[in-house]
Amino acid sequence: MEKLSNQSGFREKAVPEYEFFKDPEERKEVFEYSKAIAEYLRSENIPNLVIIDRSSRPLYIGVREYLKAKYPDEDVANVYFMNPKGFNVREDLDPEEIDDIAIDCVLKDDLEEAPNQIRSRKNVMRDFKETYDRLLADKKKPVLIFDTCIHSGDTLTPVKNIFDKAGFTDARIGSVNPTEDDAKIKADFYITEDRPEKGCYPFDRDRMIEKTFDRVYSKPVDDPYKRERSVRLRREIKRIVTEYLIKEVFAE
Repeated sequence: MEKLSNQSGFREKAVPEYEFFKDPEERKEVFEYSKAIAEYLRSENIPNLVIIDRSSRPLYIGVREYLKAKYPDEDVANVYFMNPKGFNVREDLDPEEIDDIAIDCVLKDDLEEAPNQIRSRKNVMRDFKETYDRLLADKKKPVLIFDTCIHSGDTLTPVKNIFDKAGFTDARIGSVNPTEDDAKIKADFYITEDRPEKGCYPFDRDRMIEKTFDRVYSKPVDDPYKRERSVRLRREIKRIVTEYLIKEVFAE
């Protein structure tokens, strides 16, 4: 437990230690990244935020808490979670690309599945339209598709392709860092050129869901340990944003 003392050295109360963001710099980044995304949505009048699973999912807590506290009288952006693995289209992939997806699943500790489970474009599009009908009603409005880390662009390209084919006219890509020169997809919005303390996982990882080929929305897991861990992660992000907002108020 972290100790909170007054000037005389007397212990007033114990503060729970941080479990996921032990380093102060990590906690600062959670707040600053949440703030940057929230302020971008607000300044650009973007009503919808799409978050790519799994490493990016927890950021919605920070963005939501920041907007609710900072602008209590304004509407908070709608948030949608998407499973990029389920956006892969069989017709667009050659054998080498399918192998790359399988390797990526292993590296990211995602569920390993047979390549024949990758669906056709028709099935992916139908699933997308049925799952995100509310978002599709706003397809003429700007939407921010955010992933914490974009390297080659292989993960996000299938998602962006479906958005384009579904008729979205202003689907923007966001990331913590700028995309690399040879990436297939470019970030329209990024937060910083500095590498995050936790690398591609500045908001840690959500273990409450699993990415699969058979759906565009991630599958909830049944493991009670993973679910409870994700709940604790959410609470810690909320706590960090609240604490930093209080610091900002006192600094003004």
